[in-house]
Amino acid sequence: MADDATIDRANEGDAAETLLRTVRPALVRGHPIASVSSGGLAIASVVLVVLTGTSDWPAWLGWLGGVSLLVALGWMLWLFVLGHRWDRLRITTHRTIDERGIVMRSTSEVLHVHVRNLRITQSIWQRVVGIGDLEIDSAAGDGEADITIRNVPDPDGIKRLVDRHRGLGVGD
Repeated sequence: MADDATIDRANEGDAAETLLRTVRPALVRGHPIASVSSGGLAIASVVLVVLTGTSDWPAWLGWLGGVSLLVALGWMLWLFVLGHRWDRLRITTHRTIDERGIVMRSTSEVLHVHVRNLRITQSIWQRVVGIGDLEIDSAAGDGEADITIRNVPDPDGIKRLVDRHRGLGVGD
């Protein structure tokens, strides 16, 4: 794709497609228990390593703290960087594009004029923190959602944006 500001259309004579919004899944709000657990494990591991080094605690506790710290950092890396960093939803004036991955890449797109159903699902926690799961079905779909993204911030705002550009006349 050309850049994040303007996406050139393949058909000549079509108006330029403009990027309206890029959304990534919410990380900490989307996984509060895992976030608190991994952060707590990392802090407890650092405390254990420091206390073992500054007092006469057994050396094996320092090793245990070091291994626990590596596990906590690996968990955070998996959860926050590898698990979500390269997932994004791009909304343009003509289509919605779901892009995933950096090494293995997956892209799915639906033209706004072909959107048949836009579904938002929110648990109680998701409603409290302002996130939700968004599914977009197209007219050519096989009954399963063509685009599914979990823990997206402001799902109602995204729905209004897509509805406005698919000709439903819904304002922000």
